Amino acid sequence: MTAVPNAQLILLKGKRMKHSFRFLVTLFSLSLASAAIADPCLVVYPDGPCVYHYDMTEYYTVGPGDPYYDAEYDRGGEVLLEVGSNEIDHSIYQAPGLMGFEVSTDGDDGYVFVHTDFELILDGFSNTPTTYVNIIVVFDKFVPSACVPDIMVNGMPITGFTFSAGDLVVTTPTPDGNNYSDTMTILVSWHGCYGLHVWAYSDENYSGTHDGGECFTAFSHDSTIPTENSTWGSIKSLYED
Repeated sequence: MTAVPNAQLILLKGKRMKHSFRFLVTLFSLSLASAAIADPCLVVYPDGPCVYHYDMTEYYTVGPGDPYYDAEYDRGGEVLLEVGSNEIDHSIYQAPGLMGFEVSTDGDDGYVFVHTDFELILDGFSNTPTTYVNIIVVFDKFVPSACVPDIMVNGMPITGFTFSAGDLVVTTPTPDGNNYSDTMTILVSWHGCYGLHVWAYSDENYSGTHDGGECFTAFSHDSTIPTENSTWGSIKSLYED
């Protein structure tokens, strides 16, 4: 076995370290690029009564007598706090009709309410002033999954189950002075299913698809439909003349 001079060993190690450094820089750059192209979400909620369904791995509730209880944020006898930080998630409390909290049992976290004709508020809640451009409102996860609802926004039928809401400039401080919030409102009317989900995001790159994680969701369901397990055929018959 031929011995390698120390100078060559140092050179080889230096090259390996240089390549490793370049590799780490590349990974870091890719992560930054991925974060940069993620489409920001808006908070969406109805103008009327609703209950927030939360993920137990992210939130928990406390009542009077708990050291973290704050009566100002009491909704239905409980305060919702973040797991780990024990802080209030002020974005969830933006909904004026928030009545309380329930654990999500089906993986669908968000505002749950009973209405098929309602005002949907698109809230640009943010920790800094910002502008949400090209806001897309999405209707999906219809229940049951095979049904096809008829949806109208601002009195006009939509196609493709999305609605372009335009831009929203956010510059107004929230009452606590720690965040910013401005809103826009759309009128939604739908029928033909037990329920549907609605959410909104800023399609900054105008790609027509959402790039990024899950957004705040509002789940609307029809109180005239007796159960979410109803078949599409039985639901559709309710609207036939």
